[in-house]
Amino acid sequence: MIKKQKIICVVGPTACGKTKLGVTLANKFNGEIISADSRQVYVGMDIGTGKDLCDYGKTPYHLIDIENPKKQITLLDWQKLAIEKIKEINDNKKIPFIVGGTGLYINSIVDGYVLNDEKIDSNLRKKLNATHLLELQKMLKKLDKVSYSKIDINNPRRVIRAIEIAKSGSSISKRIKKKLFDSLLIGITFDRDIINKRIDERLKQRLEHENMIDEITNLHKNGVSWKRLEDFGLEYRFVSRYLQKKINYDELFTQLSTAIHQFAKRQMTWFNKRKDVIWVKDYKEAEKLVNKFLINKK
Repeated sequence: MIKKQKIICVVGPTACGKTKLGVTLANKFNGEIISADSRQVYVGMDIGTGKDLCDYGKTPYHLIDIENPKKQITLLDWQKLAIEKIKEINDNKKIPFIVGGTGLYINSIVDGYVLNDEKIDSNLRKKLNATHLLELQKMLKKLDKVSYSKIDINNPRRVIRAIEIAKSGSSISKRIKKKLFDSLLIGITFDRDIINKRIDERLKQRLEHENMIDEITNLHKNGVSWKRLEDFGLEYRFVSRYLQKKINYDELFTQLSTAIHQFAKRQMTWFNKRKDVIWVKDYKEAEKLVNKFLINKK
């Protein structure tokens, strides 16, 4: 029996400190970070995605800043790159730490989704792009209830892709699985009111002190369309609406805060469905889990 390579995933909702925990563990256990964040792959999207590159110090990290935001990284693209990096890190006798809150990315690696490069029907894509989000949601719910319950249904791009996959006869929820790795999943979170407070404090910091609005203004000036920015969701969607004068500043903060709270709740729902996530309160608990996992030769 061939021994599977070991990987360690650090997951949880936004604003819970995944990056700091992942980096601290990677430093302790001779590891490198692979980001599992669907927006951090894009160059120039730093503040809105919370890249916090200063937190990495000298710890090597991967799959951050690898593509122009005018282009698109698919789940299949990311999975291929992540598998390559996992093998590369293991070949260098180091430990891969996959850190992030994009549940579908985590699942694709841990569960070993066997993905196909489904061809895009340009006529269907054009029709779906012209369809209102509420209608897209209804369409997906009718076609594939399980996928509807799992993806971010407020992200038109993801809803459209799920509809396309469903219409092709496949489903995001019915991926063939072939596990490649021996995985440890560590989850970190806090009580809901604490998470919401952290979200609001971070949002205020990004808007008032980190120039997030300027970042999104510059992305548009550099050719990223308003539609594309809105498709990225959350910070990029609501700041884009503010910059187009569709909402005022108070509405920006209130609506965005609410949307991020809802997003964090969906993330927790997603990860709670995984019975193999071990939830920890602090670094010491996580360190014990990693140490036991790496010593175990099974």
